[in-house]
Amino acid sequence: MAGFFLPVVIGLELQRRDHYLHIDTVAVLVSVALGLPVAWLAWATYRESRKPVTSASAPSLEQIADELARAVDEQWKAEAEARRIYHPYALPVAWEPADPSVCDDWKSLVRLATRGPGFSPPSPPGTWAVSPRDLAGADNDLAEVLTRVPTGRLVVLGERGSGKTILMVRLVLDMLKRRKPGEPVPILASIASWKPADQKLGEFLYAQLVSDYPILAGELLPGVEGTTRAAALLDSGLIMPILDGLDEIPEEARGRAISRINDALRPGMGLVVTCRTQQYKDALRTPEGVEVTLRAAAIQLCTLNADEVRAYLDADAAGPAAKARWKPVLAALGTETPAGQALSTPLMVGLARAIYNPRPDELVGALRNPDELCNEDLTDRTAVECLLFEAFLPAAYRADTNSRWNAQEAEKWLVHLARYFASTDIAWWQLRHSVIRRHFVPVSTVAAGGVAASVVAGMADGVTTGMADGATTGIVIGVGVVALAGLAAIVLAEFLLVSAMGEATPMPRGLEASASPQASLDHNRRLALFILMVASGMATVAGVVAGVVAGVLDGLVAGVVAGIAGLILYSRRAAWPQYALAKTVLAFRRRLPWQLMGFLADAHERGILQQSGVVYQFRHIELQNWLATRHDSAPRADRRRTQNADVRV
Repeated sequence: MAGFFLPVVIGLELQRRDHYLHIDTVAVLVSVALGLPVAWLAWATYRESRKPVTSASAPSLEQIADELARAVDEQWKAEAEARRIYHPYALPVAWEPADPSVCDDWKSLVRLATRGPGFSPPSPPGTWAVSPRDLAGADNDLAEVLTRVPTGRLVVLGERGSGKTILMVRLVLDMLKRRKPGEPVPILASIASWKPADQKLGEFLYAQLVSDYPILAGELLPGVEGTTRAAALLDSGLIMPILDGLDEIPEEARGRAISRINDALRPGMGLVVTCRTQQYKDALRTPEGVEVTLRAAAIQLCTLNADEVRAYLDADAAGPAAKARWKPVLAALGTETPAGQALSTPLMVGLARAIYNPRPDELVGALRNPDELCNEDLTDRTAVECLLFEAFLPAAYRADTNSRWNAQEAEKWLVHLARYFASTDIAWWQLRHSVIRRHFVPVSTVAAGGVAASVVAGMADGVTTGMADGATTGIVIGVGVVALAGLAAIVLAEFLLVSAMGEATPMPRGLEASASPQASLDHNRRLALFILMVASGMATVAGVVAGVVAGVLDGLVAGVVAGIAGLILYSRRAAWPQYALAKTVLAFRRRLPWQLMGFLADAHERGILQQSGVVYQFRHIELQNWLATRHDSAPRADRRRTQNADVRV
């Protein structure tokens, strides 16, 4: 604060003692005072970000991996609770060896694991499976099965809704229970947004790590030039990728994705990939004759056992009255009836229990009756599944008098999100592409053109007036120089000061505070406000100095020009201002709610969305597809895909 008041006090004292001191001197001192706080804050930020840290106080790479493992464990335990995976218990799933045509030869896997660099013989002897037949299993066996694959590389295949993603969540948690200090950390990543034609797998995983855990973007030894923690973990083989959703990558890119995965496999590196069965077969052998093979074993998820489903739905019911309502449906399980076929996957069983079983304080008689699934009007499996999708959203929002949103509003907004974010994560920073390109760019272009025209006209008028008054054109040149100096100052601030602020902006101090969509938005907002403060300070200095040199009007013009330049840099560097504009426009048009992040968090709690690091995703791609085609009369502009949008922060 002293840096702000000192120049002003000195100027006023000089004015008091020396009455003929021109007021311009005071104005210059005031402009300096306005610039000092910005300069001081920038310097303090830069100094803090460069504060040296000794190697003795810095954690080792193995310690960072152990801390990351604890963070991943907490993250997926919370997500498992939100998805109610263990309520009443995890729905049992089973698997068997996949068709030999979709996996690498078993002898080749053994040969690679025994003779290839980076692999260690199994301990104790006999740990490895003798053949793919030994990979069959069920429920919590997958972590054990993975250790029996010689290379530790596995492809998990299954039909739509067969429970692949939930099984991967359980696998991560089981692997973390078995993990020893210093061993690789399993990282579950949805690869629906991966663009293998433009990005290597390592680059995608790096972006995933630094967005979900921002502290990993720091250098291994803070204050010392070198590799980042995320890069060091990847390079050292301390990350075990579990890639979910290969089938959600565009069809034409899946073969390239498999090749990219093969290229990224380092000696001794484990891997798990999930995909739908037919989509995986098509990616391995394209109609054009292109062939590729992922160097891994493979298993195939089975349809649910009818007795297991009966026990599960019966256990989830609250009491005798709720259990009795399921009798017609339970009788149909395991048969070829539409209801029996539909309730053979974890997705449909999960929707059914959410719709028909009561929650605490709900009356059983007030709910829809599950016997409607056996209605004769439902002539096939698809009809039953459509009924379950239709009833799910009203069930998710029922009997909640404290909710800010109802099912009708929520469905309209979720339809917009399902269409706009087709094949991508629901990332808040991508929302700007639905509005900015159509509204902000033309408006900003017209505004910039108008300001430029005004500046030129004002300078021309100044030249004419100056000549008429017998003045020189030096004032006009001076104004131009000052304006350019203001622009240069803002550019300098953006490239130097903001780069330092990018490291020191408040963010999670440890891996235990894993990132979330709201935390990511808050971090970007703080960065944006800092940039805005720097730009505003520089524009004020440019305007005041120009006003002293050339007059109030020219100072105002210079300040406006510098301010607009600062705002352009501000919006380019930080995504939050564009997000705020896009959200406002879409809320005004009633495409999305005003409190968008609150709505998404609420939908996550209701089991409609799932959270993966700093992004949300629909509970299942089938639910998203159903919503995307829910109202065909909606404007096509809302169905655009963000194929060219940035995928990660």
